[in-house]
Amino acid sequence: MPSPAVLVTSRRVQNVHTGLDLTVPQHQEVRGKMMSGHVEYQILVVTRLAAFKSAKHKPEDVVQFLVSKKYSEIEEFYQKLSSRYPAASLPPLPRKVLFVGESDIQERRAVFDEILRHVSKDAELASSPELLEFLGTRSPGAADLTSRDCSVLDTRSQAGDDGDAFDFFKQQDQAEDEGPPILGQKGEDTGKSEEEEEEEEALDPLGIMRS
Repeated sequence: MPSPAVLVTSRRVQNVHTGLDLTVPQHQEVRGKMMSGHVEYQILVVTRLAAFKSAKHKPEDVVQFLVSKKYSEIEEFYQKLSSRYPAASLPPLPRKVLFVGESDIQERRAVFDEILRHVSKDAELASSPELLEFLGTRSPGAADLTSRDCSVLDTRSQAGDDGDAFDFFKQQDQAEDEGPPILGQKGEDTGKSEEEEEEEEALDPLGIMRS
């Protein structure tokens, strides 16, 4: 899978002591084969750490990129941190449910956002090899940026220090108005099951048909 586009931004890193900001501004439902699919949570990384830069970047540059992860991948990363750093006091993972509705997806995004913000503020966790592997640009979960994703990054850069208050979902809706909608983005609560691919949220074919 291609590496994510790493863009230089004028935004300052909020966590000066760790050099890393992590947020989860949005999610995306990805269609698979035979009308199946899963949900990916998009992690926005803003950092000045050299580990995430290429040779073309300057030492003082702050860069940003998006990494998309499934629930199972975030859960695995969470368990690694909890096992190795028991004193980290991470917020609890979102609850597991048999059928995943839109409200559950939104709740998970918010909790993942809280967890990763906590990680980025902890000096030990922010520099851990587990996090570098989780966010690494060669990671299997690294996603190539679509034009909409780039607009999210650009807007975040322009938002400056107030970027945390920006309404990412409003930006996402505007981008969707300009292009074809993503199937299932505003899907019904029924029809999303977790059992098909090891706790991944799978889309019910009937739910897609209704969409």
